[in-house]
Amino acid sequence: MPKKNKKKSNIKLAGLFVLLVLGLVILSVFFKIVFLIRDSRFDGIHKFNIEFIANEEINIVSFSPLNKSLTMLSVKDKIDNKDNLSKSLGVPVDGRIITKDRLTKNNTFLILLKSILPFGNSIKDLTQIDLFRLALFSRMVSDVSISEKEISSKFNDAQKSTIISLLFSDSSIYEENQTIEIINSTDVYGLGGRLANLISHMGGNVVLVSSGDKIEKASKIIYSGKLTYTVKKLSNYLNMPLEKSDKKSIADVIIIIGTDKAEGDKF
Repeated sequence: MPKKNKKKSNIKLAGLFVLLVLGLVILSVFFKIVFLIRDSRFDGIHKFNIEFIANEEINIVSFSPLNKSLTMLSVKDKIDNKDNLSKSLGVPVDGRIITKDRLTKNNTFLILLKSILPFGNSIKDLTQIDLFRLALFSRMVSDVSISEKEISSKFNDAQKSTIISLLFSDSSIYEENQTIEIINSTDVYGLGGRLANLISHMGGNVVLVSSGDKIEKASKIIYSGKLTYTVKKLSNYLNMPLEKSDKKSIADVIIIIGTDKAEGDKF
């Protein structure tokens, strides 16, 4: 009898151990999903741009939920550092996928799905939730709502800027039409102009670019009034903290570039 009781006790302990491990696994998966949802950036409402790199080919796909459309821009220029496409052309890239598959209008869905897998394509600034939602969205877009464009060295800077603005301008930022001032508080010449170019391509209304009176270490975005979509988008995209101010200024939003962003990959 004692042996049977001991055997039953061991089975119970083993069962409890299995349940404990299973519970920890479920809890771990739950928290991972929560964090993925929290960190996801494609909201299914606003325009979202992804850079696809396949060997020497660079394509930027703009996902536009408002128009239920996709625009594919093929970059024919030679880019020495593909990780700095935002800096090179002023394109507001929200995420990046490095793949071996050549992007076409018919396989965007499959490349996005493949990128979800841990052994799939290399991704940057994207979560699996983003990729899944983007894949579903691309699947629902009809062929007639997919347009293909290209830019190359045959276009001058003004033509490139016009094309990029037309393709990647965020209608919400454009409609809010908040005035934006940029202050370059670094010793890097032209940094403010590059950021102004990028923000203009996003649909922003830059009214002034100037140099700061002194060098600042930390970048920040100062805003007055409501916390608008424009302010939140710029803060998230540029990874700059927000600071609310009651002081009246020439602009609704002031972006101060500090030395922490002097070597960034956005502008």
